[in-house]
Amino acid sequence: MMQKLMVAVMLVSTLAFAGPGKTGPAKWDKGEDREERQEEHARQGRMMLVVAVAEALELNEAQALKVAEKVKAFDEKRRPVREAMGEAMHAVKAAADGDAAALAALDANVQKVLDGRVQMAQLDKELFATLGEGQPPQKRAKLAVVLARVGAELRGRGNKGRHQSE
Repeated sequence: MMQKLMVAVMLVSTLAFAGPGKTGPAKWDKGEDREERQEEHARQGRMMLVVAVAEALELNEAQALKVAEKVKAFDEKRRPVREAMGEAMHAVKAAADGDAAALAALDANVQKVLDGRVQMAQLDKELFATLGEGQPPQKRAKLAVVLARVGAELRGRGNKGRHQSE
């Protein structure tokens, strides 16, 4: 039963998160646009999270689809924060490499990164509250574990690619 649910959730999630004409993982050439790769990475992360939450909370297909919609909405809220943090971190790295213009704005960029982390933590709290609404304590505990585990996996996966290109 659970395997059938997992397969259904994965198929539905893949179709729900894929853009027009996209139904599977993309193959990336070196010339592909960075934004498109980032969007594909975000879609895969959402799918991974939805599947993990559906399994942990023992959701049926309809419930899993609702979770997918909620996760996508939160991801859209996180995107501008994540992008601002990325830009600020690039400027901080430039300052660390000796860029005079970046050095002048160092404190402001460090503050942007720190503020972004606070905003991300708030969004994480809201996501937990939204997905855990109406769930018994044990399932909310499972949800907390899943959110932490998947978040760590996604951060690790994202950092791996970044450090290899430097």
